[in-house]
Amino acid sequence: MTAPAETETLGLVRLLAACRDDAAALAAALDQLGIAICLYDTEDRVVLWNESYLAFFPEQREAIAPGTPYADTLRRFFGVNLAESQRDRLERHVEAAVQRHRTQTAPFTFQLRSGRWLKVASLPMPAGGRVRLWRDTSEEQPATTRRSADRALASLDVGYAVFDGAGRFVTANKRYQELFPGIGDLVNATATYRDHLARIERDSVLEEDRARLARVAARPLPTALPVSLPLLLRHADGGWLSLEERVGEDGTLVAIWSDATRQVEADARIGELERHLRDAVESMPHALLMFDREGRLVLRNRRLAAIDQGLARALDAAPTLVRYAAWRAGFGDVSGEDAIRGDEEVTLPDRRTVAIAPFTTDAGEMLILLSDITREKAAEAELARQKDLAHQNEKLAAMGSLLAGVAHELNNPLSVVVARAMLLEEQIVDPQAGTGVRVLRQAAERCAGIVRTFLAIARAKPRERRPLALGKVLAAVADILAYGLGADDIALEIAPVPAAAMVEAEEDALHQLFLNLLVNAQHALRGAPKPRRIAVTVAVSGGSVEVVVADNGPGVPAAIRGRIFEPYFTTKQQGEGTGIGLSVCHAIVSSHGGTIAVDDAPGGGARFTVRLPQAAEAVQTEAPRPGAPASVRGRVLVVDDERDITDVLMEILTRQGLEVTVARDGMEGLLRLEEGPCDLVITDLRMPGMDGAGLLARLAERPPALRPPVIVLTGDVLSWSRARPAFDPPPLVIEKPFDPAALSQAVREALARRA
Repeated sequence: MTAPAETETLGLVRLLAACRDDAAALAAALDQLGIAICLYDTEDRVVLWNESYLAFFPEQREAIAPGTPYADTLRRFFGVNLAESQRDRLERHVEAAVQRHRTQTAPFTFQLRSGRWLKVASLPMPAGGRVRLWRDTSEEQPATTRRSADRALASLDVGYAVFDGAGRFVTANKRYQELFPGIGDLVNATATYRDHLARIERDSVLEEDRARLARVAARPLPTALPVSLPLLLRHADGGWLSLEERVGEDGTLVAIWSDATRQVEADARIGELERHLRDAVESMPHALLMFDREGRLVLRNRRLAAIDQGLARALDAAPTLVRYAAWRAGFGDVSGEDAIRGDEEVTLPDRRTVAIAPFTTDAGEMLILLSDITREKAAEAELARQKDLAHQNEKLAAMGSLLAGVAHELNNPLSVVVARAMLLEEQIVDPQAGTGVRVLRQAAERCAGIVRTFLAIARAKPRERRPLALGKVLAAVADILAYGLGADDIALEIAPVPAAAMVEAEEDALHQLFLNLLVNAQHALRGAPKPRRIAVTVAVSGGSVEVVVADNGPGVPAAIRGRIFEPYFTTKQQGEGTGIGLSVCHAIVSSHGGTIAVDDAPGGGARFTVRLPQAAEAVQTEAPRPGAPASVRGRVLVVDDERDITDVLMEILTRQGLEVTVARDGMEGLLRLEEGPCDLVITDLRMPGMDGAGLLARLAERPPALRPPVIVLTGDVLSWSRARPAFDPPPLVIEKPFDPAALSQAVREALARRA
């Protein structure tokens, strides 16, 4: 059929306008020319159409009627002819086409999904409304255009095969035969679509998927519904195949096959990522709510029910941002947008605290996180309490540092006093004078013991436990408190302590425990009538050591006994106590696996009972004091910046027959060693210039055969333990104040090892 010219189309419009009353007859006449016509009124509603129109657009046949809006016909048209990827934009296409319909004057050409090309004219009617005329121009398309289209189809990375309305093979592209190498003998006019599917099922599909493909082949052709959504099948050689079908207006069927391996792997990866995201959202410690821009709830996790079941039920009934805002407004004087803005905390009826943090995403969605922070709030309160405790501990630490500094400064002069007293005691033969010197020595030793106790309590020693005799610990604490108790006219009575009263403990902690208990009793007795008395008894029973500290003061009222071990709880007047002494006692006892309790002492007053596990080791008896040192030979280098110390060391060592050389610091000691060999080095740690640690480091660089043994004589054992240099053999450490006899014994042993 020869297509009418454009002028003829305009003439038809004029004729239609002139013969409007007999438009149906004219439409029928246009059918004979293969021209489709559709007439629309001024509101773009369908007035008239012909059979050619329905042949071009079969999707309209069951729905078109007089008065049908043009937009509805477009929706059906695009629903069939749009690509799958464009289906979600159907309304945009409809809106654009309606606008084009109202303004289009020039004819244009378009292609149906079936492949047919149509030319359409859209012109206004003189009396109002519009008319559209279509005609098939497929045969008029240039041959080069058809060849280009054929080449483009052949180059696609999909395999396709075309079958006619009876299901007979028409054509296929190269990719189709590459996907299915065994299909070659079926590429002929006698083979059917079912033959092709049966061959693919046999050669190219895994057995577990063959039944699915067999069901597709069993459909009657070509009237069966096509496979419009991809049918995924596992390839026998690995990977995946995808099948889609398209049916043309004339019943022609196109089977489209593609390698879907990457797509399946990508879908699996997406599924895995979605699962990870879902697991991450569900495992969050927060309740999560997400609302879209219209305020609809689009995401929530199960944590919400744990935060507030009432809110979870409310959102089940009405999943909207408005319902959430109403819930939030129930916890304060807020409403509207104020209920969903800003970080805040609310207290639920069950007294739990919930933190709310709203966020707005880049897409304008609302994300809300709800967290139960009840424990965090309690931890904040505890932290504040601990800060107060730390402040008090800082004051105690400052006092302890001062005490440790004073004690350390006393070490050197006390070392001189103790050593000189012992040397004098050995030299004096007059009994009366000897008694005086012995009293002097004992007093000096007592001072040295008190200093060592001060250091044990005040300095931050490494926490190491060892068997301790409670008798010695209590005696040391009594020495510290002797003056204060005497000034307050308080008698301290410590009953004989059994030798088996041994505990595995940190020495400084044990000193602190009993010092606190005795000081607490001392404070309680200051206002009590005389006589004032503190009694300490120790008993061993059933693997435990029990220490009872009782006083005859006012006692502890029963109403507050449950609180006296709380930090900062005190009954003392302002400025008389910190309120942490008994809490420290409780902590020390608990850390050692023991218990502490308070009750009334017999006859009135308070009685504190401490129970600690008994140590497994037996009591170590103190070794007898060595007698006069035996004579030895050798050269000793003494390195110390205190002249009094070097003088007494020189006297002790020369009495043993040793040659002594003195140096004031480590550098001078090295120079003395260069002057001549040395059999032993005795050095202090803390000195100006090169200290003892520096001297040891330099000595360690020497060959072992040229390295003399070393005795470290120090009042700061802690510093030595922290900064001990590598030295082989390890130096012997003697703490100041030192016992001359013990020092002499250590010197003899060191020289014997040297020999």
